[in-house]
Amino acid sequence: MSFSFRRSKKQEDVIVDRVTGAFNRRQLDEDIAAGIDTSGQSTATLMIDVDEFDTYNGKRGNAKGDQVLERVAWVIMATVRTTDVVYRHEASTFCVLLPSTSDTDAVAVADRIQMNVAKMPLLSECGVTIKVGVASGAAGDVKDAVDRAVRALDEAVRTGQPRILNAEAAQSTPDSLTPPPAMPDPAMRPPGPIVESAPAALAPPPPEAPFAPPVAAPLDAISPPPPPSLP
Repeated sequence: MSFSFRRSKKQEDVIVDRVTGAFNRRQLDEDIAAGIDTSGQSTATLMIDVDEFDTYNGKRGNAKGDQVLERVAWVIMATVRTTDVVYRHEASTFCVLLPSTSDTDAVAVADRIQMNVAKMPLLSECGVTIKVGVASGAAGDVKDAVDRAVRALDEAVRTGQPRILNAEAAQSTPDSLTPPPAMPDPAMRPPGPIVESAPAALAPPPPEAPFAPPVAAPLDAISPPPPPSLP
């Protein structure tokens, strides 16, 4: 299945999100079910979330929040190729399907989107940032790539990283690592007879030298002081 952008106005009213201009979740589900024809090449998925959107929306109001979502969607659509498709996945989350795209190229696209969001004055003035989860998979199993991109995005939000590639790499936590072998306890002895070694003989201390009193110099060997000189 290849994406077609030749749709009537009535169709667009049903499948396009009115706030952002991206395709809606219903269309994403239909496209995932239909599959993507990429001649056997992998399809990459980006899941993009606006950081702290609920807090921003609560402070500034729904109208300001909708403007942020509209501008973020515009940046995404202006950055990707015409063969890529942008959907509004949830309230502040977008999904981008990238046909015939490798992991390396998908990461490069994600980095460009983040850079363009940071450079756009209307977004940077509001302190808007995004996080991205990246995954890729076979063209016939887009749902698996989307699910892994969702998990990667969740891990990026949890750890505070701007972008994470694939959920498998994101889930490599220290808990999953094999613990090192325990160090032997020096207090534990191996089984078997215990042989106590005799203590080494101590060497006696060296004898002390006999005390010799100091020898006084003879009186005639001491020169008297010179007489004081008269003026």
